Formats: sequence, structure tokens, C-alpha cells
Amino acid sequence: MGGILSSLNTSQTGLNAHQLMVDVTGNNIANASDEFYSRQRVIVAPEKPLYFQKYNLGRGVDIETIQRIHDEFTFSRYRKAASDAEFYDTEFNTLREASAFFPEVDGVGIYNDIENYFNAWKDVEKNPSDPSQKQVLAQNIQTLITNIKDTRRRLFDLQIKQSEELRVTIEEINSIAKQIAEINRKLAEMEDSRELKQANELRDRRDELEFSLSKLIGSNVFKDKLKSQSKLNSDSADFDYGYTLNIAGGFNIVDGSMHHPLVIDNEDNQDGLYSVYFQGYDFKKVDITDKIRGGKSGALLDLVSYGKNGGKIGKLQEYINDLDTFALGFIEATNGVYAQSATTELKSQVLTISSQDVLSDSAYNIKNGSFDVIIYDAKGNEMLRKSVNIDGITTMEDVINYLNKNTDDNNDNNPLNDFDDYFRAYYDDDAKQFAILPKDSSMGLNVSIEDKGSNFVGAIGVNRLLDGNNAQNIELNIMYAKDPTLIRQHKAPVSGNFDIATMMLELQYKDSEFFPTRSKKQEMTIPKYFQFVTGKVANDTNDVKILGDTKQSVLAAVKKEYLGISQVSIDEEMVNLIKFQSGYAANAKVITTIDRMIDTLLTIKQ
Repeated sequence: MGGILSSLNTSQTGLNAHQLMVDVTGNNIANASDEFYSRQRVIVAPEKPLYFQKYNLGRGVDIETIQRIHDEFTFSRYRKAASDAEFYDTEFNTLREASAFFPEVDGVGIYNDIENYFNAWKDVEKNPSDPSQKQVLAQNIQTLITNIKDTRRRLFDLQIKQSEELRVTIEEINSIAKQIAEINRKLAEMEDSRELKQANELRDRRDELEFSLSKLIGSNVFKDKLKSQSKLNSDSADFDYGYTLNIAGGFNIVDGSMHHPLVIDNEDNQDGLYSVYFQGYDFKKVDITDKIRGGKSGALLDLVSYGKNGGKIGKLQEYINDLDTFALGFIEATNGVYAQSATTELKSQVLTISSQDVLSDSAYNIKNGSFDVIIYDAKGNEMLRKSVNIDGITTMEDVINYLNKNTDDNNDNNPLNDFDDYFRAYYDDDAKQFAILPKDSSMGLNVSIEDKGSNFVGAIGVNRLLDGNNAQNIELNIMYAKDPTLIRQHKAPVSGNFDIATMMLELQYKDSEFFPTRSKKQEMTIPKYFQFVTGKVANDTNDVKILGDTKQSVLAAVKKEYLGISQVSIDEEMVNLIKFQSGYAANAKVITTIDRMIDTLLTIKQ
């Protein structure tokens, strides 16, 4: 029943409500500099009135809850924009460093070394009898090789460094995900949707963790039964029940209060590059390396993935592979020409195939075609030429048997002046080295091989100038490294012949074959292919920079929208503070008035 004490209670509820509003406003102002603090508002409603026959009498104000102003949909866009921006920022910083390994400007870089290499052959061609020119040539070869190997090593070191950063990032992701799961457990204990009881600070903390996690890895957050509060703010959407956070297209690393950690290891990679696995309820590991595509970790994997089990190859690995392809193409083209320089015996590098392996199916770039073995007499005249065909079933044993077969190589019906009468071919499955050796070295004969499209001599390094098969192990043949004057500029072993030097010069203008993959062939000049390799690095860096700038613009716009909803406005809070202070003072005035009324009433009674 209404009365003077009821009036006192009504004003007391107003006093308490405005006191709470002042407290909440003060808390907002105190946290105004925190980006992830959502401004809060006291939600009040009229108390249930007293019902009389002719009227209903209000009993003051009821404090329902303190609610934060937060829009989950805008925040989701903010998380996604931050993840995309972090992805491209990480990629750009790494690619910018990688592009610095290719300083292809005037007088600097591998491209300049290639030009110096060919110019050295030009000098040898002009002065074939001058040993100092061969020493300069050897020095230029060594400089080119050193810079190729150094560039590959720097790319590999960068790949290892970024892979190690991936490990640190995954460990941080696990730490954040575990904290989110713990917050979910606390929220379940502290909140009650029926009583509108919310743990706002915990939710703000979870938002901050979600945002940090999104920057580290592309993630999706699913919250059931979101509620809007248009009375508070038209953009408000908050207060969930079920909670799931997944990555890599559907792997839940947080499921309510449960955390499923990611596992990272490098045991299956000889270079120490890491792969990422998801470990679920059954504790079985699922490889998700190729499925992670967002945030910092997605960018790192896009850079350092090494194509495990036929999977994705990262950009840094692509650059390493491209440099290896360039080095191999350069080695094979150079050796293919140099093998035509006549010498007393021919030997290949040590191989990895057996005599029964089909050559075109081996790890070496041997194609269907042919090659000619040429013998020169002691005066440097061509005596005979024997042609060997290679097809889809030819083995090394077939090549050896055919070379040693008694055939009429001179077409003169004389069985005593053919290849097998002067030289013999060998291939030992133990030594694994192809060789053509003279039967009688005192005859002063020389032999060479001229390729006719099979790439046999270039692929296996017969009579080679360069050793190796990639940018890591490319070397100048040790014989010429020790004594550069042994480098042969001639094709036929006669004084004044410099055909090999001329043919080497032509390589810079003639297309060579490069094989990025076994089934894919690219034909370019040696300088042009290297420009192709460096161009890919420069183009990737530029493309990522452009996309990164776009993503940063999107992030700035979405951030502004998000902060416009949730961030504390000092000006608005100061206005509210004055308003709530006035309300508090007004309710206090009512209580003072009622106090005087009570005094008057007691005086009358006395």
C-alpha cells in the first residue's frame, strides 16, 4: 500500500540507479583509451507499480543489468579485415627482404655476373693462346657461382627463419585459444541470461583475444542465440550461449570451454621446415598445413611451405626452385657445348642410375633424341662419327653396348677403322660413371660428343666444365679450378681453333631449355631466364604491396565503424555524467522533502 514510506522507497531506487549510472560512466571514462573496452550502459525499467482501484502507483526504478554496447557482426568484419591485413603485411615484409637478394642494377648482381662470364669467353675467343684470359674466365665463373650459391643460401636461411617464426606463432595461438576456453568456462559460471546478468569485462577480454588470434591465424567464431538490444543501441548484438572457434576451414580449436591444441613439428623434413597439425578428441594428428590461409601463420605458410606430399609450394621455396632450375639449365647448356671440345678421354660425373634404368625416365633430363661421338686424329682432323639414338626404352647398358658394337661408322666396309677399334665405352654399376677411354693412348687420338637433342652429355656431365645440378652444389670442375689454363676453347684439337669459345658466346643469345618441373619446359636464353626468376620475386612483392594497401584501407574503414559503436566517447560520457548527477541530486531532493514531511507528521502526532 502506498504511503510516505513508499514514497521514500521510490526516491531511494532513483538515488541508487543514478548512483550506479555515475559509477558506470566513471568506469567508461577510466577505460576510454582501451580499444577493446566496450562502453557500458545501465539498463533500467520502472518497478512493478502498486495497483489501486482507480489508478496504478509507480514504485520507482528497477536496475535490470549493466550491458555493454557491442555489435558482434561489425566485430566479425573487424576481425576478418585485421586477419587479411596481417596476412599481406607479413608477406610483404618477407618478400621485400627476399627481393633485396636480387640487386639487379647496373654493376651489381648475378645478371651482371652472367654478362661478365660471357664477356670473358669473348676475350678467350679473341686471344685463345693467352693463358691469362682463361684465368680471368675461371675467376668470372667462380664469382658467378659464388653469388648464385650465396643467393640460394640467403633464401634458404630466410625460409628457415620464417618457419621458426611460424613455430612461435602457433605456440602463441595455442596460448590464446586456451585463454578463450577458460574465459568461456568462467562466463558459463557467472552469467545468467534470464536475469540479464553479464560479465562484460570477461567478454571484452575474450573479444581482444579473438582479435589477436585472428591476426595470427584466419579464424571463424560461431556464437548461438545472439540477442540485440535496440533499446540500448540499434547496432547492439551480444550475449551468446554456444561458442565455437575454428580454423583452416572447419577445425575447432575452441569448443565452449574445451581447447584442442595445434601441434607443430619438423621431424619429417630434412631441412627443419615445420608442418602444422590439428589434434582432436581422439588425439590423432591431422595435417592442416595447406589449409591454413589467413593471418600471420597463413602468410608464413604461404611463404615457407615446401610441397609436402605434393602439397602447396610456398613463394620462398618457389624462388629456391627457380634458382635451382636456372642453375641446372645453365650447367647443362654449358656442359652440352663444352662436351664438344675434343680430349683424350671422356668421363661423366658420378650418377645415381643403374645400367638397366631407362634414361628418359631417370632423374636426369635426358630426352628422346641422339648424340654423335666424334674421333679426331693426331692432326686434329675428324676421323669418324658414330651416332647413338635414345628413345623411350633406351638404357645406359644399351648406349654402352651400341658404342662398343662393331659397326661400319665410316661407311667404307672396313671393319678395322671404326669407333670400337680405337675407344671403348664403360659404365659400372658400382662406380656409376659413364666413360669413353682410348684403347691405345699412344695413337694421340681425341674424342668428343656432339648432342643432337637428347641432352645426354649435358644431363650427366660428360667432359664437363661445370659440376653439380642445382644452385646449391654448382661448381667449376676441380681440374679447371686448380689450373684454369686447361680450359679448352677449341672444338677440334688444332692450334687457332676457338669454336667452343664462339659457341659459348652464342649461348647468351640462343634459347636453352629449363625445366621447372619434369613435364614443363621453358625455352629462354640464359640471361632472360634469370630475369624471369628475378622478375617473379619483384612482381610478387609489388602485387602483395598493392593488395596489402587495399586491405589496410578496408581495415581502417571497418575499425572506424566498430569503434563508432563500442568505443567510449569522452564528450558523450561527460554529458551523461552531468545528466546522471542532476538525476541523483533530484532524487536526493525528493528524499529530503519526504524527510521534512515525516518530521511534520511526527510533530502533528505529538
